[in-house]
Amino acid sequence: MCRMIGYSGHDRAKLRELADCLVKVAEDDPLKGWSHPHGWGMVALTENRLIYHRSAKPIFDPSERSTLIDLVDSLSGDMKVIIHARKASDPSLVSPIYSHPFLESNDRRILFLAHNGSVDLSLSKEVGMKAEGVVDSELVAKFLSRNELSRVQDLIPYTRSALNLLVLEIPRGVGSPLSKARLLYFNWANSNDPYYDLLVGDGFVVSSSLGKVGCRTVRQAAKGKLVEI
Repeated sequence: MCRMIGYSGHDRAKLRELADCLVKVAEDDPLKGWSHPHGWGMVALTENRLIYHRSAKPIFDPSERSTLIDLVDSLSGDMKVIIHARKASDPSLVSPIYSHPFLESNDRRILFLAHNGSVDLSLSKEVGMKAEGVVDSELVAKFLSRNELSRVQDLIPYTRSALNLLVLEIPRGVGSPLSKARLLYFNWANSNDPYYDLLVGDGFVVSSSLGKVGCRTVRQAAKGKLVEI
C-alpha cells in the first residue's frame, strides 16, 4: 500500500507542491486514517541527471522531508519524476531495498516502477524467482522489464487489490535519455474503494488521497489503460 506521484514537465514549483501534498497524506491519510511510515523513494530524470534515492525512514520524518525537498529543489529544466511513500503489507520487509521505485534493466531499456496495491506472489513463477523475501511489486517490475509494457494487462489476473502503477521507461541508445524516456501510469483495482483510485492533472498523476487535501485540479484516471503522462 502506498501513496505516490508522477510528474512530467518543467515546473519545479508544481512538483514541490505535489511533493508537499504527498508528505502530508503519507503522515495522515485522509481516506484511511493511517500513515505510510515504511520508507520512501524517488527517481528523477532530467537532461543531464538521473537521481535515484531510496530510504527506509518515513517520508514525513523531518530529516527525510528535508532530503526530499532538497532533491526536488536541485532539479531544473524538463524532468520526469516518480516519488513514492510506502506502507508495507509485511512489516518484516522494511528496508531501503524494498522501497519503491524498483529498478530493472536489460539490453533494451532501464525501467523504474512504483506500485500501489497487491498482486499474488504466484507471479514469482512467471519471472523465475522464489517468493520468499520478495515483495510483490518487485515481481511486477521484473515482469514488465522482461516483456513489452503493453503486456501490463496480463498482470490483471494476478491482482489481489489494485495495480496502480507508475513507470519510467528509459530506452538504451545514443542521444538524450530524457528525449526518449516515457513516464506512464496504469490504473486498475478489483473494487470501488477510492483508496485505489488514481487522479490525473496537467502533467501529473497522483494517488487519490492527494485529491482530498486540495492538491491541484484533478480528475479520475481511466481504468485499464496504459497512459503516458
